[in-house]
Amino acid sequence: MLLNLTWLIPGLPIIASFFVALLLLSFTKTINRLTKPISYFIIISLTSSEILNFVLYKKNVSGNDLLFGSEFKLVVDRSALIFAESIGLIFLLIMFFSLAKLKRRSGYVRYFIFLGFLSGFIYLFSFSGTIFHNFYDPLISSLDKTGISF
Repeated sequence: MLLNLTWLIPGLPIIASFFVALLLLSFTKTINRLTKPISYFIIISLTSSEILNFVLYKKNVSGNDLLFGSEFKLVVDRSALIFAESIGLIFLLIMFFSLAKLKRRSGYVRYFIFLGFLSGFIYLFSFSGTIFHNFYDPLISSLDKTGISF
């Protein structure tokens, strides 16, 4: 049951960012004035992804999930969930810091759209399977040689 919801982890930030980008293209002046609600909307989508990711990690869910019945599979395992959780927390910290410290000038909404898309695509990378493990496993094994273990 929970494995079928895996697509929501990368999907929520991507869908939210796409929706805001579509609104920005349609109503540029209005959306550029609504910087705080837009920021909160994208932060909430990323937080929802993080909560779902944490639930999958705590329930030790692993396996493959076909994305929309296509050939693209989301491979869920412990290392992918740990990586996605840590990257998501970093993105949340960046978003909260940006919300608190950045001035609301032109480009602010585009910046949050970019952060939402980037976080969603990094989630997709972490659940890509072979591509992720070809990058991640040598990194972890080299860290294990230095004495740092996960």
